[in-house]
Amino acid sequence: MAVDRLYRQEGLTIGVLAGRLGLPEYRLRRAINRGLGYRNFNEYLNRHRLADAKQALADPGQAEVPILTIALDSGFQSLGPFNRAFKADTGMTPTEYRKAAEGRNRP
Repeated sequence: MAVDRLYRQEGLTIGVLAGRLGLPEYRLRRAINRGLGYRNFNEYLNRHRLADAKQALADPGQAEVPILTIALDSGFQSLGPFNRAFKADTGMTPTEYRKAAEGRNRP
């Protein structure tokens, strides 16, 4: 998932991922839920997408890239779900996160 960045793929479902991995869907679901501890496939995907977005938002080289572009590049389909997931994960908005990262990146 992390190497190929499959979480960025539009329309990725657990069935599609299971097919790519050559696994029955129920085994992949069990691995994600029981083995990795995620509630469901969407939570698993969003964890990867949010990590990607946080890295981009903290990158000084991407300071001028719009947050919508970062959200879409990370695999989210629109800004609303991205903002909600981001705030639930970090406790701050993407804009607040970017500003805080800018402060950490200054010498």
